[in-house]
Amino acid sequence: MINPTGRFLNPLIALDIGNVSMKLSFDQMYRKFGIDPKDAQAVARLWEHGALLETGRCTVPEFLERLSKIMRRKRTLQQLLDYWRCGVCETMPGMTKAVKDLAAHGVRFSFFSDISPIHLEQVFKYCEFRHLVTGGVYSFEVGAFKMDEGCQMFHAFDAKYGRPALFFDDRIEVVARAVAYGWNAKQFTSPEEMVDAVSEIL
Repeated sequence: MINPTGRFLNPLIALDIGNVSMKLSFDQMYRKFGIDPKDAQAVARLWEHGALLETGRCTVPEFLERLSKIMRRKRTLQQLLDYWRCGVCETMPGMTKAVKDLAAHGVRFSFFSDISPIHLEQVFKYCEFRHLVTGGVYSFEVGAFKMDEGCQMFHAFDAKYGRPALFFDDRIEVVARAVAYGWNAKQFTSPEEMVDAVSEIL
């Protein structure tokens, strides 16, 4: 909602999760799977399996069975689940204070992320400002990524929450897609710059 001065009242801000809300650190996960983090091809092959889960094209049990088949050494399904979880367990430094400060001025937040149900559980467990986020739109529920043709993710967010006042993502190509779709979007560079950008519309 925009007030008579052209400013937003209680604006809704859409936040990406990975490397915006949560700091991602997958090197340990790659090593647990026996992959050199510098081996781009091996990493890409692993994420091909992840993409199926992140777009809802396989269930968690089916995903873990897929991982089991690519392991050189036998691992339990619980171990594989723990491996996949380990890259998402830390809130992005500075974001908790940034979100709290903005929320104190009436700003609302929702997640908007390409993510699997496994990693979303990690977000709910470890995100220090989760209680200030009203909900979210996630690729595994929509069945598409933000960069997929058709902009299904953006349509889903608009249908659920209406158009956000601002959207922050660390990937410039996603920001460009959002702008082309008609959203006000900015590349996330730091919590401080996010606060400055949001403050400009209050």
